[in-house]
Formats: sequence, structure tokens, C-alpha cells
Amino acid sequence: MADLLRFYLDYTLHSFTKYDLMAIGWVILLALLMLMMAIFIKRRSVSYFLLFLGFTLFFFGPPTIKIALDHIIRATEVTVTAVKPLKFSQSLLLEGNITDRGKIDFSDCDLLIVTYKPDTPLKTWAAWLKPRHVYLQRLNGPLLRGETKDFRILVDPFYDRGDFNVTVDARCYP
Repeated sequence: MADLLRFYLDYTLHSFTKYDLMAIGWVILLALLMLMMAIFIKRRSVSYFLLFLGFTLFFFGPPTIKIALDHIIRATEVTVTAVKPLKFSQSLLLEGNITDRGKIDFSDCDLLIVTYKPDTPLKTWAAWLKPRHVYLQRLNGPLLRGETKDFRILVDPFYDRGDFNVTVDARCYP
């Protein structure tokens, strides 16, 4: 869990662009304006509604905007074509490709590889929060709009303890 949190914070701090800062700043300014209007309005029902709306925008607005920008402006698609556990060297070989589906070019990309134990749907969240293995691989070179790059990653050491699922997530920086 600590590795995932560290990778997420590193991705968040490196991937902020002017669009992120403008959108998040606008939502925070709008939330503060709603809170100030709620303080000065004398009617209780409108005041309570503005307070609720302001706090909702203040707490849920920036993460929602960050998620929306990651899916629209910085969208990537990772396809894994082969997963081969190598028995004698205790390694895992991943092959696949990454495609830039967003609206900007990326100067740098990281691939976050998470392996976890397959379970029932309710235990999947627990397995994702406590994975078996977390591995970060940096891709070489920029990734331009619409471009697809192939990757071949050797995760070493990887100790196979039965069934496992692999999730590969791209973290790309403008």
C-alpha cells in the first residue's frame, strides 16, 4: 500500500499542467465564493444549500477534475499481450503496448505493474490495496499523440506462489 501511495503522489506532483492548475483553482475559488455568499445571505434554506454546495465543491471538485483530465487530456491505453512467468530465473516477462489517446504529447512515461491474488469480487479491493508485488518501469523516449510503443519488461525478482493477476497502469508526464 505504501508503494502504491508513493507512486500515486509522484505521478500527481509530476503531471500537473496549466490546465490542472486552472481547473482546480477555479473550483476552489467557486467553492469559497459559495461559502462567502452563504455567510451573507439571511434566508436559512438558501444559506444552507449554498453551504452544502460550497463544501461539496471544495472537497470533491479537485479530485473529480483531476480524474476527468486524466481520462480526457492525458488518456493512455495499455494492452498486455503476453505474461510469462519464468520458472528457473524467478522472473516475470510482460509484453504489450502503450498508446497515447490523449490530446497532448508525453515526454516521459512510467508503467506501474501490480500483481495480486485473484479472489472473489469483494476481496479484489483488498487484494488491490495489499498487492503481492509492485514494480515501476520507466519507458525510454517521448510518446506522441496517437503513437503506440511496444514494451517488454522483465520483473525480477518475482516469486510465483500460485495464481496471480497482473495489472499494468501507465503514468505519463507532459
